[in-house]
Amino acid sequence: MKKLFVVIVLQCVVLYGMAQGKINQIDQKNQKQGSWVEQVPELRGEPGFSWEGTYRNNRKEGVWKKYTTTGTLIAEETYKNNVLNGPAKYYFSTGKLNSSGSFVATDIDGQKDTIRVIDPQTNEEKEIEIVRQGNPVMHGSWRVYDEETGKYVTQYYQFGEIAEAPADTTQQPAAKPKSTALPHEQKSALPKKKKQ
Repeated sequence: MKKLFVVIVLQCVVLYGMAQGKINQIDQKNQKQGSWVEQVPELRGEPGFSWEGTYRNNRKEGVWKKYTTTGTLIAEETYKNNVLNGPAKYYFSTGKLNSSGSFVATDIDGQKDTIRVIDPQTNEEKEIEIVRQGNPVMHGSWRVYDEETGKYVTQYYQFGEIAEAPADTTQQPAAKPKSTALPHEQKSALPKKKKQ
């Protein structure tokens, strides 16, 4: 019943947006702009799904949500400049959280570099432009569900590589704050002299 309700609500939102003319818009330069809902059909045994999010100048921006064909939320991913870059959450088909963490983009999709190349036969030098593709990697702490134990575990990543957990600073005794009093204002450990 809950899944049917979600599907109906999702369809109503899409239909309302289409009626308003604010979903799946293309500008004069033939670039995707604003709110979009995309349907991806089943392919080579992989189930179909739908996406919803925002395009800015033909590039995904902000949070994109991914749903099964029955309307169950299976992913929430943050995009910047068409590349995963920011918080992400993935869910089981039951709706339970599978994993959550963050991605960082090491390259910007469409970034251009110019390199100098020497032709080995003619020794002629020329510049060639290379267009990079975005490359997101896991970074920071990820909370992942362990099916064997039935509990969540935390894994740490440093630019896509599994790393050791950061040092736990909560176990160290707190440093005593330094006094801001001037030397003549500080209390002395010596007993005060009696006035005569």
